[in-house]
Amino acid sequence: MTTFTNDNNWAERAEVFLGTLHIVDSTADLESPLGENARSVHLSEFKDRDGQVIGGQSDWLVAGHEQPATVLRFLFHSRTSDRLHFMISGSGADHEKKLGISRNGYLGLYAYASVRDYFKLEPLHWGDDAVICRWRDHQGHVVRTHHDPAVSNPRFSYLRVGEGEEVTFRIERINI
Repeated sequence: MTTFTNDNNWAERAEVFLGTLHIVDSTADLESPLGENARSVHLSEFKDRDGQVIGGQSDWLVAGHEQPATVLRFLFHSRTSDRLHFMISGSGADHEKKLGISRNGYLGLYAYASVRDYFKLEPLHWGDDAVICRWRDHQGHVVRTHHDPAVSNPRFSYLRVGEGEEVTFRIERINI
């Protein structure tokens, strides 16, 4: 268990910030630009043949190379000695949607459901505007990536708790 200090903790001092998420190698260097293996975390969007977004199939958090990372809003909630707790929501057109977990463990933005649980960030390395961390739900379950096991090289993976591959995240604060 790593205890961090306020000296390197811009996230708590900011109280609220906009940021993007990428999945990175656990040895990633904060001072280097994101490498080609980094996968952006973005919202799924599935459309029917008329170009209309399919309800219930979109707004899940996925990781892949096909879209830029979605900007999310991080609102500081509380902390322990080794974790920061945040309520996370969408931004821009999705600003009223809150990040929650489905009954099957998938992470997504919810417009109408009541989301009350925070997420935990376990900082591993701090930078001026970025942090490498593990991400957990309010109960401490690690956020993982999960895809159809029959697909050997998936275009994207869903983010979920429970099943899947444990990954490391890089959160980049957006300065506006």
